[in-house]
Amino acid sequence: MTQLLVVILHDLSRLPELFKAWKEIGVPGVTLLHSMGGYQAENWLDKIGLRGLSRLLEQGEVRQRTLLSVISDEELLEKAIAAADAVVEGFDRPHSGILFTIPIGHALGIRKRGHEVTPELQLPTDKITASAINVKTSVESVLSVFDLQPVIVKTSAPLTEIIEQMLNNRNVQIACVVNEEKRLVGLIDLKSLSDVFFSKVFPEHFFGELKDLKHALEFAALSKVRIASDLMQDPFWVKREDSLEKAFDLMHEHNLPGLPVLDDHFEVIGYINLLEMMAVCLINIEDTGKNR
Repeated sequence: MTQLLVVILHDLSRLPELFKAWKEIGVPGVTLLHSMGGYQAENWLDKIGLRGLSRLLEQGEVRQRTLLSVISDEELLEKAIAAADAVVEGFDRPHSGILFTIPIGHALGIRKRGHEVTPELQLPTDKITASAINVKTSVESVLSVFDLQPVIVKTSAPLTEIIEQMLNNRNVQIACVVNEEKRLVGLIDLKSLSDVFFSKVFPEHFFGELKDLKHALEFAALSKVRIASDLMQDPFWVKREDSLEKAFDLMHEHNLPGLPVLDDHFEVIGYINLLEMMAVCLINIEDTGKNR
């Protein structure tokens, strides 16, 4: 059950050591309440529904510091309590402070999306060869390790919308263009998008490349791009069951940094890129070496 851990610390000289101890064991989001008057404390406690605790923060206690942390892991909670007790040399010691917990019925936001720390990959000492990598490793193996969300835009999306969507997912360098039925009809890679954008911002750079009719036609085509359907190239994709070898062949042949993953209805359900593919291959080699 989620608990609110509360420490009212009397001896402020112990505060840095307590913060350090809690940080080492991974206590999340510690909030420090500075000195406050009795009325201010009572008003704050009343707002959060803990008015009954106001007696712990009377006017005579304004030199104290109160530390709060919401903890849902019982083992971590026990470690945090033990660490705090050790820092103050026992809460039964005079002028040490008070520690208590309060059960919380609902707690949102303790765990945040997108902040998971990916374990650091150790490069295997084995030589990277085709025999060390299982070329039949499927696209599913990449999706299961790295949950990259695809960038999906409609054919009518203006350039600004495409840029905004890609800014929201900076690890993805391919925008998937879909029709009204949400089926993939084209791809837009970051380089092509940047060429169109900067041809309007720095046109003089492109004027210097107008050496023949071919370059002139290419620049003219850039100047006409307004929406996704004007810029998209032919769609290439893989499915979950396809091998990484097939995915790499497509990326290499068409000079793409990544590919969308489609389901049987040709709807976009994921995305893989070269960096994550290499990471999975390295994990594969490392696991193979350990099993020898």
